[in-house]
Amino acid sequence: MSLLTLKLSVEFAPKWPPPVLRDLAKLIDGLGFDTIWVSDHYHNRNVFITLAIIASATHRTKIGPGILSPYIHHPAYIAQSVLTLTDLAKGRVVCGIGAGDFLSLMQLGFERPNPVGVVRDALFIIRSLLRGESMNVCSSMFKLINVKINFGVQDNVPIYVGAQGDNMLRMAARFADGVLINFSDENMLKSARDLVCCTSAEAGRRVSDIDIVAHTPVSISDDVLLAKKAVLPYAAYILAGSSDAALKRLDVNIEKASKVRSAIMRMNLQEAKSLVEDEVDKFAIYGTPKQVSERLLAIRSLGYEHIVIGSPIGPDPQRAMVLLSKNVLPALRGE
Repeated sequence: MSLLTLKLSVEFAPKWPPPVLRDLAKLIDGLGFDTIWVSDHYHNRNVFITLAIIASATHRTKIGPGILSPYIHHPAYIAQSVLTLTDLAKGRVVCGIGAGDFLSLMQLGFERPNPVGVVRDALFIIRSLLRGESMNVCSSMFKLINVKINFGVQDNVPIYVGAQGDNMLRMAARFADGVLINFSDENMLKSARDLVCCTSAEAGRRVSDIDIVAHTPVSISDDVLLAKKAVLPYAAYILAGSSDAALKRLDVNIEKASKVRSAIMRMNLQEAKSLVEDEVDKFAIYGTPKQVSERLLAIRSLGYEHIVIGSPIGPDPQRAMVLLSKNVLPALRGE
């Protein structure tokens, strides 16, 4: 397994106005990163409008939403949006789906019954509609009657599933084109990858047919304190959205997690950040280029050939991208 096979991608939250998003995307495209993923939260800019801006600013990098929740976005509209995006970035579009952040869903009044089954059904529906098939579905969550999209048939858009829990990881290993494993802890990443590999073999799939991706929040800067400060809110949201089972494996106090969730629901981000400060290493990677390289190399050593650098990237995202390209990517590839 050659270090040169490593792919490094980027995920960011569309917090900035269009000119800034366009410039950042153009920089990422020019620096040689594999994919630009854009997260989807109601409190940030619209994911597909952002992706349209990115499509116009890039020529090489793959682009896609990461991730969309089928509790919010109907699979037919996900397929429609993806196909529209392929008009702007033909051959470069990927799609990520998952159950979604349960705190954000709760704020919007959505529940999350049967997340594995719902995401699985959405995966099948989206894939079929992308291929131009007519769909009739009656499941616990979705009802489609002679639904067909009348333009832009695509049979080559990879669908990734965002996963943490064992059951979602198993489902992704059986059916998805890729799996975005949202952990920063090495032991959790190793267990998740082992489970995906084992399940895919049981399902008669080759591991090489599935893009197994480590997706971790990263904040890189020459100033360690600034890097940590930038990543704290992201670590708080990930801790709050993690299952109690995952938190126990990470040795995180469940009572503390409840306090973090309560603080976020009350929009008291300062309290949430203070509660997570001594747990941040379990939910994010931050530091100087050397420190970030060391942690990403440890993830690389687990067998991951694709790593997504998640939000916030750094206190200054454009400067962070340059640091990643000049200092971290060569280290990861053994150059």
